[in-house]
Amino acid sequence: MRALPILLSILLEIQFYVTGSQAEHQQSSSANNEVAKSSAGEDKGEDVIEGPIREVLAQSGSTANLPCKITEPGAGTVNVITWMKRKNRRLLTVGKSTHSVDKRFVVIHSSTDWLLQIRVVTVQDEGIYECQITSHPVQRNFVRLKITEAYSIIPGAPDLHVKQGSSLRLECQLKAAAESPLYVFWYRQGHMINYDEEPGVKVELTKNGSILMVNKTKPSHGGNYTCAPSNAKPAYVMVHVIEEEEKPAAMHGGDRRNLGPAILASNFLVSLLAAVSWRIPSFTSLYPT
Repeated sequence: MRALPILLSILLEIQFYVTGSQAEHQQSSSANNEVAKSSAGEDKGEDVIEGPIREVLAQSGSTANLPCKITEPGAGTVNVITWMKRKNRRLLTVGKSTHSVDKRFVVIHSSTDWLLQIRVVTVQDEGIYECQITSHPVQRNFVRLKITEAYSIIPGAPDLHVKQGSSLRLECQLKAAAESPLYVFWYRQGHMINYDEEPGVKVELTKNGSILMVNKTKPSHGGNYTCAPSNAKPAYVMVHVIEEEEKPAAMHGGDRRNLGPAILASNFLVSLLAAVSWRIPSFTSLYPT
């Protein structure tokens, strides 16, 4: 019987604890109305954002430009423009000054534009950014930044066979790129060949990559080729140069090493018969008359 009161007291304490936690949670939610949406909800994001979201695509390692435009500045009022990242409510800039310790965030101001520039962006910079103008009413602009990591391919890889004397064309193509490369370096066996004055070899930069051309391939043109764009992961291909077949013996000055097996066998047989006939005595010597 003594166990029953103890059990009831424990249940009451649990109920009071749960009730107090719920009340405390509701108070904190009303005090920070915008922060109440946790980071889990912020990743989904759209349910706490009022207004359109502009999409900006940037390439990893490049510079991202996030626009913010004041539509109605308001006469006689001083507007303060701030940039923040919505996921963690991190304040990045205030006016023209960078508030964050990360100096990659810079505001570029011109007329009614307050552009946020993020230099050397990484995948961790992805997310929704908010530009807020303290006008009346308050203006908010939202930008979703997406980061793409570009890579390159060489059609025909990993192995490409080309006949000696024919032309060779290697194309380096960029994939998932948001901008054209500043340069594309080509390497053969680890040696850069872009600026080599090699006869018959030409490198041409294109909008989405580069093209390497060889007019007449030689055995020395074989090997591992690498294309390395300035803004994408490199690509590789192994080029095998197939040497042309040996010419017939008549075109090689009678070189016996180039004779076919049947010809060699017949020549050997003729030589053997000649040697044997020279050593066997004639019938007249065996049976004198």
